[in-house]
Amino acid sequence: MTKRLSLWLISLVLSLAVHAAGDTWPLEGQNTASGTFQQTVMDINGAVAFSSTGRFAALKPHHFRWEIESPDRQLLIATPEAFWQWDKDLDVVVLRDAPEIEDLPISAIWNGTVDDRTSSDEEPGRFGDEVKNLSVRSPDENTIIVRFEDSLGQKTLFEFNLETQGVVNPSTFVITVPDGVDFYDETSRSQGRSGAIE
Repeated sequence: MTKRLSLWLISLVLSLAVHAAGDTWPLEGQNTASGTFQQTVMDINGAVAFSSTGRFAALKPHHFRWEIESPDRQLLIATPEAFWQWDKDLDVVVLRDAPEIEDLPISAIWNGTVDDRTSSDEEPGRFGDEVKNLSVRSPDENTIIVRFEDSLGQKTLFEFNLETQGVVNPSTFVITVPDGVDFYDETSRSQGRSGAIE
């Protein structure tokens, strides 16, 4: 489940960075974004394999928060310092190394363009074999629709409904590990430390 959620976040981040040329991008000129999302995953036979709903927030350029509210309660936070995953139903918090956000086309979510790197510039196996057939469109100024297919042939649809008001500040991306949860530090600096928080 942990690997699936990590791949979900990576796929989501990568997918948001691509859209059809010429579209007006809803986040152009914005420094913050927030709202709700609905995710639907279809298996290779076209049947619904998984669906979820929740909230998201982003602060330009390196802070992202994804809170899955249903069916499982999960919180994923990516910052330049760390990547946090909190499974609220299982009372487990995992801390991982921060992704190299500046190396990703993630900044494109703010202006709707991707950089000029060719596929030969991408690291082999890093993201290219995880996501394919990306399609991103914006039917109106408050909606972003993302579709992609993963390496297993599953198709994912995200619909993001952007809030037009509200402020996203840095405290949105701070996580305090609650007492009594199992905490696992899987960062490269942890040297294998893990265990329950007392």
